[in-house]
Amino acid sequence: MFQIKTLLLPVDFSERSLEAARQAKAIVRHFHCRLIVLNVDEVDRRTSLQFEPGGWSAEGLQAYFDREFADTPIQFVAKEGDSAQVIAEQARTDAADLIVIAGHTRNPFEDFALGSVTADLLSSAPCPVWVSLHDEKGPPPLFRRILCAVDLSDQSAKVSDWAVAFANAFSAACDIIHVSDGGENEVGHTTEDSLPRIEREAVDRIRAKLRTRGEVILATGGLETAVGGISKELRSDLLVIGRSLAGNAIDHVHSASYKLVHNAPCPVVCI
Repeated sequence: MFQIKTLLLPVDFSERSLEAARQAKAIVRHFHCRLIVLNVDEVDRRTSLQFEPGGWSAEGLQAYFDREFADTPIQFVAKEGDSAQVIAEQARTDAADLIVIAGHTRNPFEDFALGSVTADLLSSAPCPVWVSLHDEKGPPPLFRRILCAVDLSDQSAKVSDWAVAFANAFSAACDIIHVSDGGENEVGHTTEDSLPRIEREAVDRIRAKLRTRGEVILATGGLETAVGGISKELRSDLLVIGRSLAGNAIDHVHSASYKLVHNAPCPVVCI
């Protein structure tokens, strides 16, 4: 049975931390899981660019958790060091099932110059990473439609399994999208006949897994454009993607997973 037992929520006292907490609340409320709230003080990297203006004080954020997570067991942790490394280490120590973080909407060059925590986590975290770049106010989100992007490799089974299981937990629809390599060509649709035999077999396995939960969408064109466009068209509440391993700091912000996070109209989970 699919279960999230421990959720790790990094906060930096910015307004974006509240969006991460809002996303986390929906998951914590549903799975009744333990919540670890982590603040990392990067003592050697304090600049005015590290946090967005108009942030919250530690007391204000504590009051928010006391009010909004009254029935949730919460462990508050404060550490010093490199944010991405400390978050990943904390996730390993506590066997976290999910990290929820609200990324900052900077351009790719600025992300590289500042050493984006989100970009680092997308390649180094020991568990799925949930990222939201959208400023949405109001109650915790509802999950009615999930979109999962796969490349039909061996890794796809793990990604689609997570997406289908999460959708089942919320009685949500789940669609699977595969984008054939089309460079920057205009987004279109294709059929299974155009796929190699091994990929057609992978599609059959995914379709059997979905049952009546959703459909398999076969698209062509640029990966980020196609996935982002269809996610918007379907009004997906969540996009689930695989992890693109990056070899160095520059690779992080040019990886497919990082670009998908930036282009998606909804929160993204990187498996």
